[in-house]
Amino acid sequence: MASSCLSAAIPTGVTKVILSNGLTVLIRPEPEARIVAMEVFIRVGAADENESNAGIGHLLAGSILAGSKFRSPEKFAKLISEMGGSFHSVWYWDHVEVYAVTAPQTYEEAIGLLADSIINSRLDSASIERSRQMLLREASAQQDDAFNHAYTALRRLVHNGTPYDRPYLGNPANIKVISEQEVQRFYEQNVGANRIVISIVGNVDVERVIKRVNVCFGNMKRLPRRQEPQEAFASHGLKQTIEKTGTTTYVLLGYPAPGIDSADYAAMSVANVLLGGSKSSLLFTKLREEQGLGYQIGTLYPSLKSQSHLVAYIGLDSTRATPEAIELVQSTMLKQVEALRTGEFSDEALERAKRFLIGHHALAHERTRDRAFYIGYYEAIGLGYQFDFTYPERIRQVTKEDITRITDRFLSEPSWVVLSGTRNS
Repeated sequence: MASSCLSAAIPTGVTKVILSNGLTVLIRPEPEARIVAMEVFIRVGAADENESNAGIGHLLAGSILAGSKFRSPEKFAKLISEMGGSFHSVWYWDHVEVYAVTAPQTYEEAIGLLADSIINSRLDSASIERSRQMLLREASAQQDDAFNHAYTALRRLVHNGTPYDRPYLGNPANIKVISEQEVQRFYEQNVGANRIVISIVGNVDVERVIKRVNVCFGNMKRLPRRQEPQEAFASHGLKQTIEKTGTTTYVLLGYPAPGIDSADYAAMSVANVLLGGSKSSLLFTKLREEQGLGYQIGTLYPSLKSQSHLVAYIGLDSTRATPEAIELVQSTMLKQVEALRTGEFSDEALERAKRFLIGHHALAHERTRDRAFYIGYYEAIGLGYQFDFTYPERIRQVTKEDITRITDRFLSEPSWVVLSGTRNS
């Protein structure tokens, strides 16, 4: 399937401009919109961290909007409030997202504030310390969550030795000692114009947006070209057993899977829904409806760059999670994976899974901010903003042969994690 053919067939209404310093701007006017949504994607993520500073990207994301070298945090917050808008920043595995929502009358001012906060970020000790304490509290809460504990363990098995094998929030022991200077150095090394995509959707004028972005971001520095991480799948067939205080036992199996930038992403997305992504999936039907096992059943297939993972899971009442029950669960899960690999699912089930994904994609675009997010995200991840418009057709074209081919390649040797919930003694 040629992406250029798909793109040419679907009008997008998006104007793309690349500034002389490499910064990419996407603009999609929506004259009837009552707001303007702005998304800034900074291509810095887990691949830019290492074992000793894992979590530093989170510290940066939590600090980057805390004022600038020219505006105090209080002044910055006051200006945002006066615009009637909101600014936020979030770290993900493959990028830092900074987003703003404002009124059409103030979007040019908001672009200026975004530029000031990103280019001239204050990154002082107070803002970094606030970010650190919030991050440590969140990491502690995630560690206490049994499912997250099990999922993190399984992800580390599947992605052993790759950027995705670390806890999502980083290593708390490292986070506690990362200095202000280290955060500033990380910022200097990884935040540059040619690593930024800005997407703007709403009641805006294209020429005015281009002019304003050029004025505000045009002098931002360009960074040296970096080597992008390559597809690198890690160990298969690993097992881990964990005991944790609680009333739920979780059984998870996981496989390496293609990343979002793979030609096989659409087929694996459909396979994920067929296996456990809906109430009519193979796992839900066999484990819950036919065998009456488990009250949390599903699959996960995150949209990660270059490499990802498919995880199937079930949560059992620990009082019923005998060795025999766990063995039955594991055997049943493997049989459903095998059903995918051998095409033992109906054409109706395949079409239902594709409709589910297409419908979910449509619902995810209801808000102006959502529409700004997706075109910017796909551009930043390397697929091009057009992917947002061609995705439904890519899903429609997935065949049973695509499913069996991709699952036979990837879903062959699972890694397992069993987290046994135990009562306090």
